[in-house]
Amino acid sequence: MIDFHTHPVLIEELVGSDEALLKAVRDVFKMGSSLQPLETFLLQMDVAGIEKAVLLPIDCSTTKGCRILSNEDIVKLCKENERFIGFASVDPHKENAPQELDYAIKELGLKGLKLDPCLQRFYPNDKKLVYPVYEVASQLKIPVIIHTGLSWESNTMIKYSMPLLVEDVAYDFPKLNIVIAHFGWPWVLDSLALALKYPNVFIDTAAHYLDTPKEFINFVLTRQIPITAIERSLRTKILFGSNYPRIEIRKMVDAIKALGLTEGCLNFIFKENAQRLLNI
Repeated sequence: MIDFHTHPVLIEELVGSDEALLKAVRDVFKMGSSLQPLETFLLQMDVAGIEKAVLLPIDCSTTKGCRILSNEDIVKLCKENERFIGFASVDPHKENAPQELDYAIKELGLKGLKLDPCLQRFYPNDKKLVYPVYEVASQLKIPVIIHTGLSWESNTMIKYSMPLLVEDVAYDFPKLNIVIAHFGWPWVLDSLALALKYPNVFIDTAAHYLDTPKEFINFVLTRQIPITAIERSLRTKILFGSNYPRIEIRKMVDAIKALGLTEGCLNFIFKENAQRLLNI
């Protein structure tokens, strides 16, 4: 199984030695939990049956004056353990953002792009600001995961993260695989409509820090669309993501398995869809 949405912001060996990074994790990302050794992350994966985890950084240098893990930090973790798959992040407000992405993929060996419109303060369909970044991502044939829906971080606005803003991107870049994070909650039906309509739009299951994982998943899925819609129409469009460490990986795995989906459908969600996007 592959966890497509994790934030390695509590790893003691990495964060504990960097005061600026620790401040960013605490004050900007609003993660107040205790730092943990890398082994704890790996044990979380083991207990949940996760073989590989995608690591996501966020470069919000312009808006917040920090990077919540740098691309180099992610590379360092990937070198520590082959079970990690590193994504890059670039700040769309920087003129050289497209060049930074090109470097991160070609030279650093990262496998995708993470963007957070709320923390980075941009509209996903801003043609002048972010389209040059999408153009490079499309040329590099890497997936882009975009935070959508609620943002818990202070001094952020969720108007930037409405899933329907992603439609322009999906339409204008048909060869670019786009992952809408968090089901776009609370705009879940908008996210599902985009995934149904556009072959290049996917959704990850990463839970917002809201209720328990099981309650969140039940509310998002079973109360709004029938399970048959997932089995028949969305089985190839949903990726498992936990949002660790805000959410325990095992609890997210259990929440998805409790939906009553067939083994074939679960295999798509937990593994095959991610493998296809990551070319592994």
